[in-house]
Parts: sequence; structure tokens; C-alpha cells
Amino acid sequence: MITFSSIAGLGLSSMIGVNFNAATTQIVPFLTLGLGIDDMFLLLHNYQDLLFCVRKNEIGVLLKETGMSICITSFNNILAFVAGIILPIPALRSFCAQTAILLCFNLFTTMFLFPALIASDLRRRKAGIRDMTPPCMSKGKITPTESTAQVMSTQNIHEEKHYAWYTLEGILHRWYIPMLHNKVAKAIIIIICCLMFGFGCVGLYQSKLGLELADVLPEGTAPSAFLKAPREEYFSFYPMFIVLKGPHIDYPNQQTKIEELRAKVAESDFVIKVDGKSSEPYWMSLMRIWLISLQTELDKGFEKGVIDPINGSLYIRSTTDERINDEMLLARRLVCSYGKKYNCTGRINMVRLVDDSGIINPEGFYNYLTAWYHVDNMMYYVSQAAFFPTPPSWGFDPWADEIVPPAEPLYYSQIPFYLTDLVDTPPIVKMIKEIRAVSEKFTDEGLPNYPAGLAFTFWEQYLHLTKNLATAITIIGGCVLLVISVIIFNVWAAAMVAIVVVSMTIELAGFMGLFGVKMNPISAVTLITAVGIGVEFTAHVVLAFLTSLGTREERMESAMRHMFIPVVHGGLSTLLGIIMLAFSEFDFVVKYFFVVMTALILIGLFNGLAMLPVMLSIFGPPCEIQPTDGSNMLSPPPPLKKQHHQKNEKNAEIITGNL
Repeated sequence: MITFSSIAGLGLSSMIGVNFNAATTQIVPFLTLGLGIDDMFLLLHNYQDLLFCVRKNEIGVLLKETGMSICITSFNNILAFVAGIILPIPALRSFCAQTAILLCFNLFTTMFLFPALIASDLRRRKAGIRDMTPPCMSKGKITPTESTAQVMSTQNIHEEKHYAWYTLEGILHRWYIPMLHNKVAKAIIIIICCLMFGFGCVGLYQSKLGLELADVLPEGTAPSAFLKAPREEYFSFYPMFIVLKGPHIDYPNQQTKIEELRAKVAESDFVIKVDGKSSEPYWMSLMRIWLISLQTELDKGFEKGVIDPINGSLYIRSTTDERINDEMLLARRLVCSYGKKYNCTGRINMVRLVDDSGIINPEGFYNYLTAWYHVDNMMYYVSQAAFFPTPPSWGFDPWADEIVPPAEPLYYSQIPFYLTDLVDTPPIVKMIKEIRAVSEKFTDEGLPNYPAGLAFTFWEQYLHLTKNLATAITIIGGCVLLVISVIIFNVWAAAMVAIVVVSMTIELAGFMGLFGVKMNPISAVTLITAVGIGVEFTAHVVLAFLTSLGTREERMESAMRHMFIPVVHGGLSTLLGIIMLAFSEFDFVVKYFFVVMTALILIGLFNGLAMLPVMLSIFGPPCEIQPTDGSNMLSPPPPLKKQHHQKNEKNAEIITGNL
């Protein structure tokens, strides 16, 4: 049934446009299968017990006993994956969204379809039909007398039945419950939990950021083998750009500011430099060099008397005269073009394309940009400027005496840099912080810009990973506290569940740090979902404790008798569900899901079945029902005939009193 509900959930995910990727296809089906079976074990375990003590409305009583636990654990699991959508990584958002949808389908199946099958099995039992046989092979209908006799003979089932030592029941009754009553054992469990929490804090402090590129590719493929080569030799070099974003940048009058930005970025130890400057020229420096060369040719023409110094007209218009060349003619047209005007009078020997300080003439900046883009087009592509919008179409005619059209103000342009020594995630993150700080500083000073490149695309998420992770865990932790408090109206019990779950999350994060599992968006999703999955190991026990009678020790024992086996079965079923992940061809699936989820299940079982019972026996919340006679059990109700007789007597007394 869980398999079919998972297929239905995947179908709905596809219909609403949730994208499939390696994480969703390799992990989601097995993870949801393991989580979905947990609640079914709880239903089946209680169903077997109810057969001996309930004679009618069995399914109603079954859901009354287990429905709240199932709702609490399922809602918290769903909320945990919904919280994972906070992480700004599209692939992981799809993974969390699909898992949440599948868990919703699992909840519907567990609460509605599976109880219907149990009701069908109950009818079979009452009809005396053997399991897995045709209806004709009936043992005979069970009569109420037989059922009552069966109930009476099993009233003291816990006291009379002896369990084999190698079964879970035998281990629970022979050794585990007596151990939980022992004060020395309690002290040892508390010490172990404190040590686990301490190691968790140390491991969390020592955890490193990163995700190996080879881990996200199938094992045994050529790209995976290539990426596993020494990173220092092949993958320490990355290109990057500083993107100038307009249209509010005043390029003609902010040339000095742009040069300062480029120089400041080049101060980083990770930028490749030549003579203390960035090794890569950019479009404005190349255009400046080109304009200086044109200015040199124009000066030569003026010295040779080819151009009139007053009105800028040409004395010679011969194509064979060696004193005239295309560069000189183009320079003359550029000097005469400024904005949307064309005027050569008084400009030839007065206006310089580039002044002595290296500033391109602001008046004709965009006219020069059009000319450079079309005439020196190869250098434009070498500069990797990527203009948007591109300058208008224009062709150079040496003897045309007309304006060079100005380009529109640039919305987008790039300044290239080359980075090195980026051998691992920590130095890459350090580089991103340095470049980001410079970029934001100049943006605040009126030069809007931002860094771009492969390193920023794939690693900038680590800058905010810790913040996003803390936010998501806080949200799901608060949801756990709120959901349990609202459903059972007991803040004390909800707080105990939240404390145990948060400690489990810290212990899991410490395990990851101590055993070399790096912190990245994938492991962050596992940590976020650990909060919700951890409720599976705690909520059942706490609810059983609340509904038990007696002292805290007696209620703890009753809760363990009632929930130990379902919790163990649920944990093992989840483990069996994810064990298939160990055979995935993707290393990140094995490392970040199978290993981490296995550790989560083991940590959860210890905290839920060892630490939590000890806490409950020491300072657990009071029981919801307290018998007036101080006993640890409720008095059975009187027979219906006696109740009817007592009601008639009471009515008679009331009538007599009124008379």
C-alpha cells in the first residue's frame, strides 16, 4: 500500500511541475517507504492486543489509541521536509517538496485505507475463516460466549505469558525494563547521553564545508574519474567577472571609479596578477589603448598639414597619398562626433580622445564605444565584455563626413579576472567573502556591480548555509513544539519531545563532523529532516506515558511495554527502507543519505528508548487521569443492568424530593 501511495505521490509531483533529479529518483521512494511503514507497525501491534480485550467497535478503539501518535509523527515529518524548502537550492527544494507530498499520501493511506484492510481482516477472524484461504474453509463463527471466554482467559496476559529470551518481548521483559528501573543504569544512560551531546558539539565545531564534485556523478564514469584527479593540479583555477549593472552607471564620468574597483578586486591573493595588476585587460582599457593609437595618427596628420586646424576639413582627399590613412580619418570623425552632434570646428587640435591622465573624453564616450565595437571587434571578444545592449549597427567609410552614432547606456558589461589556489571549499568561501565585500562597498558608493562566475554559482550558497540551516531547524523545532502542544494540550510533554529531538539533531551533526561528512546543502537537508524524523522515536513513548496510571516509574514501564516493540519495528523498517541507498551509484547518496540516516536511526532509537524513559521517570509530566482512590488503575464500570437500576433509583429519589 505504501508503494502504491508513493507512486500516486510521485504522479502528483509530476503533474504540479516538481522537477525530478538524482536525489528524487534515488532517495525519495526508499525514504518514504521506510517512514510510511513505521505507523503501520504501530497499528498492527495495537490491533493484536485489541483482539483480546475489545468486543465491538474495534477499529474505532484502535484509531483512538494510535491515531494521535500517527498524526503527530506524520505532521512533524511533513513539516520537516517543508522547512527544507527554505534552502535556496532548486534540486534540494524539489527533493523536499516531493518527499512532503509522498508523506501526505502515506498519511492518508495509513489513516484510511490500511484501517479498512484491518476491518476486513477483523471480519474474517470473527467469521472463523483461516488466513490466506478461500471463505469456504471456515472454522465456524465465533460466538459471543467464546469471545468472552477468550477475553477472560487473557485478562492477565502480561502476567501469565512467558516470552522466549531471544525475542523482543523477552528482551524487554527479562532485561530491558528491569535495567531502566536500576538507578546505576539510569546514571550510566545519562552519562552516555551527555557524552554524546558533548561529542556532538565538538563535531559540529569541527565540521567542514564542502561537497566534492565527483560525488554528484555516477561512480565508474569517465567524468567521475576525471574529477577525482588531484584538485590542486587541475581544479584550482576559475574565471570570474565583475558585472557592472546599469543603466544608472555613468560610464563616461565614472571611469576612475571603475578603475579603482578593478584595482581593489585585483588586490585579493586569489586573483592572478602581472606586475601587481590583474592579468586580464578589460574592455575599457582595450578601448583606451585603441583610442590612444588613433590620437597618435591624428596628431601626425595635423603635424603634416593634412587637416585644417580651424574647421577640421581635409586638405588632401587622395587615396594614394601616404600622409593619409584610415586610422587618421577615423580619429578625425571621432573627435568631431560627440553625443548626437557632429562638428569639427575648433575641435581637431583642442579635443583629445584620451587625456594625459588616461580618461576617455566623456563628451564622446558612447560615440567612441560604437566605433571600437565595430572596428576593433576582435578585441571586444577578447575582453569578454558581453555588452547589453550592443552598440548600434555602423560601418566605417573613410571618406564619409558624418557622425559616428552613439551607443545606448550599457545595462550590462563584464570585467574579467582569473582566480587560482581555490583547492577546496574553505578558500573558495574566503575568496567569495573578499570579493563580495569589495563589490558591496563600491555598490554603496554609487557603482552598482556584483561578482559572477563558476565559483560564485556553485559555492556562494555556503555563505548563507549556516544561517539558512539554523533558521530551518528553528522553524521545524518550533513547529514540533507547537503541533504537539496543540494536539495533546500538554506543553510539558511537548517540551520534552522537543528537547530530545534537538539533542538528537546536535548529536547527528557532531557525528557528521567527527566522521568527515562535510556540511553542505545536502547534509543540511538531512539535518533539517532529522528533527521531524526524530519525533518518530519520541512521540509514541510520551503519549503512552501520558495515558498510563501510577507513579512515574510505573507509567514509564507501562509506556515501554506498550511502545517499545512498535518503535523498534518502526526504526528497523526505516533502516530496511533506506538500505537500498547503500547500493546507489552516486557517492553523495551513500555518504550523505544512507550513512547519515543510519546514524540518525541508531541515535534516535537510543534517545527514544533509553534517554527519554529515564527523563520521564525522573521529571515526566503528570498523567492525564488520576483515580480518586489513589490506585494505578481505573475501576471497571458496573454492568449495564446495575447502571440502569441505579439510574432508576436516583430518578425516584429526585421525584420523592420534589414532592
